[in-house]
Amino acid sequence: MSKIDCLIESARACLGTPFHHQGRLPQVGLDCIGLIIVALRSVGLAVHDRTDYAQRPDGVSLIAALVAHGAVPVTTVEAGDVLVFRYDQQPQHVALAVTSERLIHSFAPAGKVVESEIGAYWRRRLVGIYRFTFITTD
Repeated sequence: MSKIDCLIESARACLGTPFHHQGRLPQVGLDCIGLIIVALRSVGLAVHDRTDYAQRPDGVSLIAALVAHGAVPVTTVEAGDVLVFRYDQQPQHVALAVTSERLIHSFAPAGKVVESEIGAYWRRRLVGIYRFTFITTD
């Protein structure tokens, strides 16, 4: 199984986990960042975790953390990419791309980790696509 497959399967194993701000425990509670951390750790990335962020994280810090962990910005969505969205002016939400058309994320309004289409709602809010090249080079 490829690292991308492992990453996605790790995220899928969290489906239905309740949303919990700053949560890091699959099946107990995860927020959007926690889900990404759990998935990245499943493929061997030593993620430096922070839980000192507000309900709506600072977008600059969010992007800086992705880049500091080796993510590079790309222009097209592929499986395994981290998608960054905004609700207001700054990036505030992340999700894992399952395909170029589907994502998994811990979504507060749904109250849990869900898999859904990257429809018009999300495309309007998409402000960044980040790829961890160590995952795609196996």
